[in-house]
Amino acid sequence: MNKLFYIFLFLITFLPDAAGQNWNLFLQNDGFDEKVKGLHYETSFKDSLGAIREISYYIVKLHEASYLEAAADSILFKGRDSVLAYIHVGPKHHWSRLQSGNVPDEYLYKSGYKQKFYSQTRFSYRELAGLENSIIKYSENNGYPFAVIGLDSIKITESYFQATLNYQSGPLIQFDTIAIVGNAKVKRKYLESYLGLRPGALYNQQKVISLERQLKQIQYLKVVKSPEVFFSMGKAQPVLFLTNRRCNQLDGYIGFQPGSKSNGKLLITGEFNMNLKNLLQTGKELSIQWKRFDVQSQLLNTSYLHPRLFRSNIDVKLNFNLLKQDTSFLILDRRASIFYTVSPGSQIKFFAGLKSNASLGTTASTNVEGNNQDFKFVNYGLGYVFNSLDDVFYPMTGWNVSIDVATGNKRIVNYTPTSSETPIPLNSIQWNADMTVMKFFRIGKKATLLNQLQGGIVNSQNLVLSDLYRIGGLKTLRGFNENNYYASDYAIYTLEYRYFTDESSYVLLFLNQAYFENQLNNNYTDWPLGFGTGISFTTKAGVFQFIYALGQAKDQPINLNLSKIHFGLVSRF
Repeated sequence: MNKLFYIFLFLITFLPDAAGQNWNLFLQNDGFDEKVKGLHYETSFKDSLGAIREISYYIVKLHEASYLEAAADSILFKGRDSVLAYIHVGPKHHWSRLQSGNVPDEYLYKSGYKQKFYSQTRFSYRELAGLENSIIKYSENNGYPFAVIGLDSIKITESYFQATLNYQSGPLIQFDTIAIVGNAKVKRKYLESYLGLRPGALYNQQKVISLERQLKQIQYLKVVKSPEVFFSMGKAQPVLFLTNRRCNQLDGYIGFQPGSKSNGKLLITGEFNMNLKNLLQTGKELSIQWKRFDVQSQLLNTSYLHPRLFRSNIDVKLNFNLLKQDTSFLILDRRASIFYTVSPGSQIKFFAGLKSNASLGTTASTNVEGNNQDFKFVNYGLGYVFNSLDDVFYPMTGWNVSIDVATGNKRIVNYTPTSSETPIPLNSIQWNADMTVMKFFRIGKKATLLNQLQGGIVNSQNLVLSDLYRIGGLKTLRGFNENNYYASDYAIYTLEYRYFTDESSYVLLFLNQAYFENQLNNNYTDWPLGFGTGISFTTKAGVFQFIYALGQAKDQPINLNLSKIHFGLVSRF
């Protein structure tokens, strides 16, 4: 009360004259320096209120340093620029004993409580607050969101402190069926499984806190309003405010080129993309991409995702990829992956696959030299996926991380070395690692800065042409032709600035710095650099993106005549 009185008296008397002055703070106490030499405090302030706050902060520091009796005996204002406070420090207190009281043993174990930590040891407010917070958090995540905890049977004898924990759990709360407000077309049971909010499960505050972030990672849903929770009769009902979001893709083009003079037939080129999300309103996904990017080359990528298998935390994904590279090789790659969700936005991946290659001939390229052979590669591996982006399509903040490591036995088939070449092993262990790390930093209200690192490495004793990565183009290294370089290992750093003109449109500036090595071409290395600008905006027909880029490498100088234009229109429904 004395402290409040002095503050009130000061505000009435001196505040009108305090503007523009520098105030000094002085603390005094008998034996002050000897007891608390390590606790520092500010001495100069722009106004007197800052000095008053500093006194309060300093008292808290003394309490945290085990001086439980510390208090401000009196506060005096000297002249119009100084504050003098007389501090009572008192003795330093120690725990005599902190008894567990009525706190359940499981809660004590999870919070890290051990009585020896609170017996005949230094008392710390911070440690006590940490213990109490740990117990409350565990309660909130295990069905008791209204639990409270405090100290009971408090005894202070000289410099020793004794107390007993007093825990009140409050009512047991279980999750009720979720409520969806809006026109979102998604089955409630699937959403409950995805969010981990099954009816009848114990209330979990951490899951409630993560709700909005999890929902924003679903491509086909848009969060209109932050989720709410209503409590009634021992039940907690999450209310989600969701609408549909157009994210399905179906587009493509067809081109015709005249064939050879001998047959006179037309050759078909083109591209077809189909990405279907939320099939049967249960989150399933189907993707098909076909592209014939020149007369003799084409690719086919397909995938199917089955989320929350049998309403568990497991997602299953199947992939089948085909790549025919001119007259060089034909690759078939099959993979089955199992994703286990360990926390919101975080998954561990287990996968196994079979990759086979059929050699068709040789490749004319300044970047590659070396043999290509038929092989079969049985592989398996681990991966990690983490996503904390605030928006799937137009992120402003957050991380997106994907890491895969695979190994397996690779067997060369139909191979007979010539007399002029060094034979390669028919069987060898092959391993590869792939990584993509994206971090968005928000700059002001309308801009974001993307830092991205992509990389991969493949290694074995019988490495052949079709094992290598292909880099170049819109998704990897802008400023260069699509799949321009073969690489046995590579890394690409991207720095990109995006300025949003509205919710789904932005202009960008970017810089790509890459490094790659090709072991099959006498360890050929290069440091390609790409830079440029672009724009992305939404129209009624879809999302249009236009990027103008320049590139520099050993085989490509910076030249406006060699600039690349990447553009496309993605239709969503």
